[in-house]
Amino acid sequence: MDVFVPDKKYLKEKTEYTGIHPQKFALWLGMASMAMFFAALTSALLVKKGDYQTWENFRLPWIFALSTVAVITVSILMHFSLRSYRNGKFQSFRFLLAAAFAMGVVFLILQYAGWKILTAMGMPITGNISGQFVYVISAAHGLHIVAGLIVTLFFLVNAFRTRNDPLFELRNIINPKRLLNMEMLTSFWHFIDGVWVYLYIFFLLNYH
Repeated sequence: MDVFVPDKKYLKEKTEYTGIHPQKFALWLGMASMAMFFAALTSALLVKKGDYQTWENFRLPWIFALSTVAVITVSILMHFSLRSYRNGKFQSFRFLLAAAFAMGVVFLILQYAGWKILTAMGMPITGNISGQFVYVISAAHGLHIVAGLIVTLFFLVNAFRTRNDPLFELRNIINPKRLLNMEMLTSFWHFIDGVWVYLYIFFLLNYH
């Protein structure tokens, strides 16, 4: 059975917009604000690092490399989940979305394990300011991951609840609203995962 993929004219008629979708534009504005927030945090770290009397250097725990792999995997899974939905492969879409959610949880667990290693190294959250920056920045990023997981869980539950939807899936038709939402969710994950890759490289360059 052929898969119905809504064209731009169909989407325009159903969502009543032209050009950039306002929800996507709002998301981009939000991501720009988040980028500036993390840029401010890393800039503050560089300023404090210049104070050699209060700054104590240390090696970043190895487990943060594993969490970086985990978060990159989330982006890969989200990409293929979106592609599966576009191609009308709904079962694959649900499986990949569930796998992405699971890897997001793994990322948070690894981040927490990294905090525990920092504490064991003599860098508790109440210790030297150099260690505090790692906690604060990674925690701020972790909150964005939690937000992404909550939204992803909502999508996942809804995807399983509507797997027998007679209006769309049983007729092999792609829901244009869900497609838009999936595109936005995937964009968010790509962004927040990219932010962590940047932060991880930044930490590696400044902690050694």
